[in-house]
Amino acid sequence: MRIIYGFSNCTDKTYNRIMSEKNASAMQPDQKYHGLMIKGLAENGAELVCFSGLPVNRSVTSRKLVREKDEREGNALYHYITTVNFPVIRQLMIFFGAFFGVLRTKKDDETYAVCDFLNTATAAAFILACKLKRVKKAVIVTDLPDMFDTGRLRKSALNFIMRRFDGYVFLTEYMSSALKRKKPYIVMEGHADGNVPLRDDKASAEARTGRQVVLYAGSIQSKYGIGNLAEGFVKAELPNAELRVFGSGDFRERLIELGKSNPNVRYMGVADNSEIVAQEQSASLLVNPRPTSHEFTKYSFPSKNMEYMASGTPLLTTKLAGMPAEYYPYVYLIEEETACGIASALTNILNKPLDERNKKGLAAREFVLKSKSNTAQAKRLIEFLPCLKKKQSDMK
Repeated sequence: MRIIYGFSNCTDKTYNRIMSEKNASAMQPDQKYHGLMIKGLAENGAELVCFSGLPVNRSVTSRKLVREKDEREGNALYHYITTVNFPVIRQLMIFFGAFFGVLRTKKDDETYAVCDFLNTATAAAFILACKLKRVKKAVIVTDLPDMFDTGRLRKSALNFIMRRFDGYVFLTEYMSSALKRKKPYIVMEGHADGNVPLRDDKASAEARTGRQVVLYAGSIQSKYGIGNLAEGFVKAELPNAELRVFGSGDFRERLIELGKSNPNVRYMGVADNSEIVAQEQSASLLVNPRPTSHEFTKYSFPSKNMEYMASGTPLLTTKLAGMPAEYYPYVYLIEEETACGIASALTNILNKPLDERNKKGLAAREFVLKSKSNTAQAKRLIEFLPCLKKKQSDMK
């Protein structure tokens, strides 16, 4: 199978070099998401032809002309679209680069297109080029247009683009409500890196020092419940534990202030993904305190939960609407989404025997690596794409 893939990504090698220009260390979620998907598709035998406008803008690089040599990585060929680094001109160049790139790509009966919806110029180009080339196309929708913080006109344009595809990859079942007519789709909450090394329980901070590390890594925006986590940890009064928080967001200053009066609350700043993964594997408990009261939780599945579970360290999370019930046996759940509720959950979990908690983490890892790894999810996508050729009358 040949898959024409559209996004704004690149190989990790090129990504790290580009990001070093602005001294950025944290990998953007879309780079990790699509990078793992590309690798998973290639491991399942797919031939990939990728078109990318590269993950840059004027805040990333001062270069006026953004140009990178094409790269091959295994079964994936990356074509980087040359652009001028000015917003409107850049988007136009991405559109035409992707459009003509798709038209030039060889096609056979097993050729399909897959595109990242968040890259509007690329998505629009794929719609037009694939129609002319008669290639069926699927779009990966990680955010619905109606959830964007933008004007009504732009939302209407985004909805128009989204509905022009032949099939969909949604994060949650709730997302399918955006379709106005019956079209094929699959739900894929995300994917874990199938190559994450097995955690060594004897090397964890708790096993080595007796010190229990509660860890959160991600956006530290107030709306994601980081305040409840920090305050709940303080309320729990756990003498042998410390809270480590990685990331950036509007709660950063409050977190630093809280740490001044509570030395066990440590803000760790921003770190690269390899360090985060190492920290996750050394921790006693990983936490995602995202409140379930927000409407957007129906249409999202935090990629961080997948990474947490793959680490082998037990996870404490809220019962997010977009998280299928099949995950529940493998995680600890926050029943009361308040600081007191989190304090109670932390106390209850950290008082459990270490061996019991390690078994919980290992079971979660085995679950996601068996059914939710990038290789397993890519196989599902490959099996799904031929459904795009079915007539609507044939769909159940």
